[in-house]
Amino acid sequence: MAVNIKAKGRQSTTISRETEGSDVFLRALRDGSLVGVGWKQAAVIAGYGYMVNVGALTTGIVGGGAGTVLAIAEPEMCLSIPNGTSIMPLRIAVQVQSGAPAAAQECEILIAVDQDTDLGAVSVANSDKTTEVIYNMNTLCGSSSGCACYSAFTSSISTDPVLDIELARKVIEFDFSAGSAGMALEVDLLYEPEAPPIINGPAMLLIYWGGDAATVGGFAEVQWVERSESDFAL
Repeated sequence: MAVNIKAKGRQSTTISRETEGSDVFLRALRDGSLVGVGWKQAAVIAGYGYMVNVGALTTGIVGGGAGTVLAIAEPEMCLSIPNGTSIMPLRIAVQVQSGAPAAAQECEILIAVDQDTDLGAVSVANSDKTTEVIYNMNTLCGSSSGCACYSAFTSSISTDPVLDIELARKVIEFDFSAGSAGMALEVDLLYEPEAPPIINGPAMLLIYWGGDAATVGGFAEVQWVERSESDFAL
């Protein structure tokens, strides 16, 4: 037996918003087409989406390892996730300026997670890191992130992060010859997981970039959904 399901037709009039836990009508256009929104967009609309930019305009971040080789205790960026807070990374984009590399030199980008410790449990001098501003992805929303973000670490975190999970990595080795001196180089990494991991605090989302010898600067744009850890309790 067929069951007819009706939805409220709304195309130009005010869309109602129910209180938490109340029953809500499905919404349809006036021709009956159902209107829906993906969970990522719904989270941003509700004010649960956050983002941070590392590096500004043409000035990239040069941090750990004096801007060369990766140094585990001196990340280029650290998103510190406190106890009781959970995040799901939506998009992490990293672009690296590799300077003037020579033959057989490497440039590397690494995105990783320390799943047991946040930056509040260890220490690094404020003068040896840069505090970054976290923005809500819904600019009309006044909700603030419970996380903290820092970049350009130039001294070691007192206890080395443990890279429990590597989310993404890119390594390029340059092989120059006399005829390739004018080649354009692209060193970037885009992480957009189809099924985002849930990172529960205390934890750190860490981004590193560097190379063998030439000073390496870079930029990063990080977006995530943030909720209370109790929302993901099993």
